[in-house]
Amino acid sequence: MDRGELNDLIRQGPIRITMNSGDTVDILHREMVTVSSMAAAILVKGADGKYRHHLYPLVTMSKVEQLEPAS
Repeated sequence: MDRGELNDLIRQGPIRITMNSGDTVDILHREMVTVSSMAAAILVKGADGKYRHHLYPLVTMSKVEQLEPAS
């Protein structure tokens, strides 16, 4: 996965990223992520309800799939 490919998928709508570890992260809104040439910084809501940035290296992303938009 490279920066351009990931940005294109994010622009098309909500996506789910699966990491090599099996962890998944959903990006529901474009404003929740910043993509560099090496990693994606994604705002993730924790169990305490607070949002925090998590870094996900692009080279460890094994699958990216489109999600159905919310109705």
